[in-house]
Amino acid sequence: MTEPLAWINGTQQPFAQTAVPVWDLGVVAGASVTEMARTYRHQPFRLRQHILRLTNSLTELGFPQPWNADELIDAAQTIVQHNAGLITPKQDLGIVVFSTAGSNATYLAGQSNQTTTVVHTFVLPFQLWKPSLTNGVRLRVPKARQIPDDCFSVAHKVRNRLHWWLADQQAAVIEPGSKALLLDHEGYVTETSTSCFFLVRNGQIVTSNRGVLNSLSGQIVEEVALSLNIPFERRAICESELETADEAFLSSTPVGILPVSHLNGRRLSPFHDTNVTGLITDAWSQLVGLDIVEQVLNS
Repeated sequence: MTEPLAWINGTQQPFAQTAVPVWDLGVVAGASVTEMARTYRHQPFRLRQHILRLTNSLTELGFPQPWNADELIDAAQTIVQHNAGLITPKQDLGIVVFSTAGSNATYLAGQSNQTTTVVHTFVLPFQLWKPSLTNGVRLRVPKARQIPDDCFSVAHKVRNRLHWWLADQQAAVIEPGSKALLLDHEGYVTETSTSCFFLVRNGQIVTSNRGVLNSLSGQIVEEVALSLNIPFERRAICESELETADEAFLSSTPVGILPVSHLNGRRLSPFHDTNVTGLITDAWSQLVGLDIVEQVLNS
């Protein structure tokens, strides 16, 4: 087969034909737990950790679990093996796995409650990240706030993303081209819509431990920081600390590290190889066996 495949509810089929029913609660209510891993040189990276995060979230949120972790890992590896054969050696894949809460009983008169579980891939769009890697990301704090834990814990990676979309729209109005950095309802810094946020001051990396995703990319940053003897701390971050940061950067599974150039309009230290952001980026490259900056810039 010369087209990408996806896996849905235990069956492989062409990606272009894979669809979630309109009566599924993942569509009707945004009730879907999701996960994204990626490949480096066409090999899945830390796939088991990503799948275990998904299955743990399904358990904690009370979602049905028709498939266990090993079954989902096998499905993902099979789909990646096929789809990686359709791309060039310089390209890599994002690996998406999600599972929904089932069907909306009202739409189906209570006749079905089948969940939808999907594994699919996409070619990582490195060209979209070139400007951010070259020029840095501009962040603004908008009026929107992070979802509080008494709604549901944002430690879980879910598809309920409306507040993030609205926050990014607000940030872009304040400063065109910027992304939102959200505070929680008590005024503490959390994260962005797609990334874990880190500030650097006096050579120390600090990231939030409240109102944030259980970030696997954030765990990599901590891991490589400790290997480099760079002080690293998880704690509550006051908004006022944004005014004294020397550097800031973002981490995410698809792209790795992106430098932050501006915080609320204030210019930060330029990205270079010898600052903390550069050291973390180089260490990430060594960990995965590939220059993550060059991969983006040469795409």
